[in-house]
Amino acid sequence: MNTRTVVDCPRIILTVLAAMAFPIAAHAVSGDSTRVHRIEVEGVPGRILHTNEFLRGYNTEVRTMNHSFVARLKYAFSPPEDSEQAHIYKGVYQGAGLAIHSFNPQLGNPVSLYVFQGATIKTLTERLSLNYEWDFGVTYGWKAYDKETHPENRVIGSKMTAYIDFGLYLRWMLSKDWDLNVGATITHYSNGNTAIPNAGLNVLSAKAGVAYYIGRRGASPSLAALPPFERHWGMDLTLYGAWKRKGMEKQDGAYALPGTYGVFGFNLNPLYHVNHWLNIGASLDGSYDGSANLTVSPKVLTGLKEDASDQDVFMAPWYRRLALGLSARTEFVMPYFTINFGIGHNVVNAQTEDLKGFYEILALKINIMHKTYLHIGYSLYDFYYPNNLMLGVGLHL
Repeated sequence: MNTRTVVDCPRIILTVLAAMAFPIAAHAVSGDSTRVHRIEVEGVPGRILHTNEFLRGYNTEVRTMNHSFVARLKYAFSPPEDSEQAHIYKGVYQGAGLAIHSFNPQLGNPVSLYVFQGATIKTLTERLSLNYEWDFGVTYGWKAYDKETHPENRVIGSKMTAYIDFGLYLRWMLSKDWDLNVGATITHYSNGNTAIPNAGLNVLSAKAGVAYYIGRRGASPSLAALPPFERHWGMDLTLYGAWKRKGMEKQDGAYALPGTYGVFGFNLNPLYHVNHWLNIGASLDGSYDGSANLTVSPKVLTGLKEDASDQDVFMAPWYRRLALGLSARTEFVMPYFTINFGIGHNVVNAQTEDLKGFYEILALKINIMHKTYLHIGYSLYDFYYPNNLMLGVGLHL
């Protein structure tokens, strides 16, 4: 029996987006008139990746779904051009955006709200550079799976999903007020398996946009040496919690078990600060997962009962719901946001069904004060099975 986790996240995503946007808004209106502001519009034509038979033509129209288009309106701000922050983090900017999506009518035309951050990877000439950008937010308004009216859609299982986008692009400075941006992006839409079925949607796109700047002088980058950085050790302590659902596999498909389960945990994460942008280290990861190692009535698994009830689900003893693991960690450090990635293995309950194998963590730390941060993370097992969200707070010790 496969009873890997189904994460309960649509209600969480709006909270996540608000938490991420708060530090951006607070700094954007800090009263520093020397900050650079920009407004950008983008057109993003894309091609849907055919990861599910519904997209390949198994639908009421018997139509292969290939094309998508997104129109995006974005606001961002950057540090003062002559500031130390601008010198360390070349071309960095962050902001919030609105996206309107156009898909096949069987998927719908949803709308996204999101936050984003980008920066320069390589300056090619005085006016041309290679940049990156990541976006994270929510997409609402899908024509989602419905057992009665839309049973073929096993791609999008709820009206609200997460919106995750990463892109590379060339920035051409037309003048001190205008930029032309051209590049490519990969986008993933998913509700984290809150509802079953939910295979998720992936789109590979080209993008083109123009950006208008307020307060940019367009000065050439400074050639002075970077500010000195003293390598040192630090320690981060994160406390997190979440709730989630559990799924199981039967011969005729995947089913969500009734009820929700609590998850609580901590990460004690010593880190070596290599330079302004990179931290490396390890982490002691402890967790309690209320859904770990539960069992289900054989009548459900053999199909004698169509759906499981609370009486068909049997909780594991408390000590089989605990885990303690060790992970290797890497952090990419930027203003306001730090991206943390880890790969680990449990050492306590490592041989049990739901806690064996390797686990992976991808988390965003949002600095809210000098010593504290918000933590928004997601955990997988074996690079495939969704495990749980990790919503919490942390302290730089």
